[in-house]
Amino acid sequence: MERVALIARAAAILLSCQSEPYAVSNAIRFAFPSLGFAGRYTAQLTVLDVRQIVELTRHDARIVKPVYQIVMDKPDEAEVNSGPEVSGALITTFKVRKENRRWIIIEKSFSLDG
Repeated sequence: MERVALIARAAAILLSCQSEPYAVSNAIRFAFPSLGFAGRYTAQLTVLDVRQIVELTRHDARIVKPVYQIVMDKPDEAEVNSGPEVSGALITTFKVRKENRRWIIIEKSFSLDG
């Protein structure tokens, strides 16, 4: 019985030390506290990557602001969701791709819902 308790405690300690499976760095969390992140390749994002993606939206009138989520399911491509997080509000979904260390909008990926 003591052995089972010891194993259970060791497992609990190991699990509590693990971070989220696809977490972004603390620097990104600090720089963009209201932004959500998801996807298998999220941990590869840098502050510069997120800054470039958010900056793309600032200069595009088609995109409802603000960006609220970046989903990284590929190492060089992300889905971006933007708009107020209010029920019934318009939201913009589009994809961006990293080419030559710069993020660009994939024009055919735009979707406006609401």
